[in-house]
Amino acid sequence: MEEKSFFGQSKIFLWIVIATLLLLGFAIRMVDLTDPPLDFHPTRQLRSAIIARTLYYRGLPETDGWQRQVALSQYTGEGIIEPLVMETIVATTYRVIGSDPVWVARVYSSLFWVIGGLGIYFLTSAMTSPDGGVLATAYYLFIPFGIIASRSFQPDPLMVMLIVLALWAVYYWYRKPTWKTAILAGILAGLALFVKAVALFPILFGLAAFLLVSKGIKNTIKDPQIWLIAGLSVLPMVAYTVYGVYILGSMESQFLGRFFPEMWRDLGFYFSWEDMTTGIVGYGPVFLALLGTLLFSSWGLRAFGIGLWVGYFLFGLTFPYHFTTHSYYHLPLIPIIAISLAPVGALLLRPLADLRPKILVGIGVVGILFAAIVIKAWDVRLDLAREDFRHEPAHWANIGEVIDHNPSVVGLVHDYGNRLTYYGWVTPKIWPPLGQQNLRNMQGKPAIEVKEWFDERAGNKDFFLVTMKRQFEKQPELKKLLEENFPVYAEGDGYLIYDLRNPIQ
Repeated sequence: MEEKSFFGQSKIFLWIVIATLLLLGFAIRMVDLTDPPLDFHPTRQLRSAIIARTLYYRGLPETDGWQRQVALSQYTGEGIIEPLVMETIVATTYRVIGSDPVWVARVYSSLFWVIGGLGIYFLTSAMTSPDGGVLATAYYLFIPFGIIASRSFQPDPLMVMLIVLALWAVYYWYRKPTWKTAILAGILAGLALFVKAVALFPILFGLAAFLLVSKGIKNTIKDPQIWLIAGLSVLPMVAYTVYGVYILGSMESQFLGRFFPEMWRDLGFYFSWEDMTTGIVGYGPVFLALLGTLLFSSWGLRAFGIGLWVGYFLFGLTFPYHFTTHSYYHLPLIPIIAISLAPVGALLLRPLADLRPKILVGIGVVGILFAAIVIKAWDVRLDLAREDFRHEPAHWANIGEVIDHNPSVVGLVHDYGNRLTYYGWVTPKIWPPLGQQNLRNMQGKPAIEVKEWFDERAGNKDFFLVTMKRQFEKQPELKKLLEENFPVYAEGDGYLIYDLRNPIQ
C-alpha cells in the first residue's frame, strides 16, 4: 500500500510545484548574468574561460589577427587534469553564435545544476515519497552557496548533475533490472567519472553500500548486470587517465602535490573542515541530514545514505588541503544532504495529507515553502548585485596595453595571472604568492631563495608586474631587490611595473 503524501494527492498540483521550483532555480542563477566570472573562485573559472577561448580561436581563420595567435599560445600553459568537456561545450557554442561571451558558461552550468534538481526529485521521491522529493529538490536548488557555486565556469556543476543522474539510474535499475537500465546506469556513472574523477567517491561508496545490503554480497558478486554497470562506469575514466599519463605525458605532474596524509594527524584540519562545511550548508542541515539517513524505510536505503556520507568523508581525507581551501570541492555534499533530508520531509509532511480543507492547507504549505525560497533567493540576488566586476576587464586590458601586450613578463599578480591572461592578453610567468609558497613547503619542496628564483624566472624577462600589493609588502626581500635594482616603468591604479631591461647602474 502506497504511503500517504501531501504533495502526492494531486499529480497536477505536484508537477506545478516541481516545475515552479526548477524555473525559479534557473531564474535566480541568471541574475547578473553578464558580470565577469570573478564572483566565485576566479582563478578556476578564468582557467576554463582561457581554455574555451583558445578552443574557439582555433576554429577561426589564421588571418584573424594577433589575438588568435595569443589565444593559441595561452592554452599551452594550462595544466590539464580532467577532460575539457565544459570548455568544449562552451567553445562550440561560441562558434555557433560567432563570438565568445563568457556568460555562456554560466547558462550551461546553471542548466546542468537545475537538471540535477529534477534528478534529485525522481530519486528521492522514489526512495521516500513526493513530499520527500519536493523538500530535497527545494534544498538542492536554493541553498545559497549552491546558487553561487553552480553558476561557475568549471566542470563541477556538470559533474554533480551526472552524479545525481547516475544514482537515480542505478536505483531505477535496481527496481527494474534489465540490460537496458543497466547500460543506462553504467553510461551515466561513466560520464560522471569522465567529467571529473572525484565523482567516484559518492557513486562508488553510496551504490556499493546500497547493493551489498539490499542484494547481499553473493548476489551482488554473481549479478552480471552489476559487472556491466561497474565496467561502463570506470572505462572512460581509466582510458582517459592512461591516455593522459602514458601517451600525452602531461597529466602525471598534475597528480603530484595533492595528497597530504600528514594532515590527518592535525586536529586543526578537522576543525577547519567542519568550519568550511558548516559555513557552506549550516549546522542544522548537516545534522538533520545525518539523522535523516536513519529514517529511510529499509536497511538498503539507510546503507545508501550512510555510504554517500562515507564517500564524502573519504573524499576529504584524500584531498585534505583542497577541502580546507577550495569551497567548490564540497559541491557534492549538496546532493548528499538533499537525499538525506528526503525521509525527513516525508515524515514531516505526511500528516498534512489528512488535514482539511485541502485547498487552504495546500495554499498554506506552498506559501510557507515559497516564502522561505524567495527570502533566500532575494538574499543571493542582493549579494550578486552588490558585487559588480564589470570594471575589471577594462582595468586588465589597460595593463596589457601599457606593456604593449609584451609576453615577457613575470609578476606577483591576481589569480595566478589568469585575469591578465584573459582580459589583458598577456600570459605572465608567475612569482608565487605566500599561499603557493606554503603549499610548496607542504609538498616537501625546498624554500624559495629569492635571488636565485628571481634570476631564474625574471633574468630574461622585460617587466616585473605587481598587482597584489599586500602580498608584495609581505615579501620584503623581493620588494627590496626590485626597488634597489630596477626603475619603475609604469604605475597606476592597482598596478606597479618594474623595467627589468634597464637595471639601475
